Amino acid sequence: MNAIAERPIPATHKEIPSQPTVTLKKTTDSHQTFTNWMKWMNDPDIRTWMYDDLPSMPQDIDNWIYYATTDPLRHYFDITAGGKTIGLVSLRQDQQPQNTGEIGIVIGEKEYQSKGVGKQTIQQVLEYAKNTVHLTSVRAMIKPNNEKSIRLFTGVGFEETGRVTIAGTPMVRFEKSLYVSPHPIAASPRIRK
Repeated sequence: MNAIAERPIPATHKEIPSQPTVTLKKTTDSHQTFTNWMKWMNDPDIRTWMYDDLPSMPQDIDNWIYYATTDPLRHYFDITAGGKTIGLVSLRQDQQPQNTGEIGIVIGEKEYQSKGVGKQTIQQVLEYAKNTVHLTSVRAMIKPNNEKSIRLFTGVGFEETGRVTIAGTPMVRFEKSLYVSPHPIAASPRIRK
């Protein structure tokens, strides 16, 4: 037998399933959260898709985590797959009106990107936004050249509603209504001759 074929695959090179199962866990103010966020927020391949003014320095990220875990209008979750934290997702309620909010997502572990993790995550956060936080609409602000994120959000029903500049960063605004009328419109009866 070929000696190369007999070698075990190192743990860091194990194949990631094409659709890993995703779970969300409330983010905590911990050393591990800080370590992950520092790594992801300073990765140039990830940072290129974010607002230009998001924190990257240790003290700023520490403050961000503190507010992410203590502010009742911020709902941050660790994205986990295979027992490993692979990213973060946020749902921030607006001050006014409080029934709207904004979603942000980072799949920080690159081997999990383009594996369906984002879609599962957004679907879970939308359910949480609707059923737990009782939001009626959510938005995502995405850089115009971030084709993967645009496909992700439009694939789960978001629609482009405008273009804005935030902290010097051009962004495209996508929105999704979560509102379901308690009084659906009845179908018109057929007119018969």
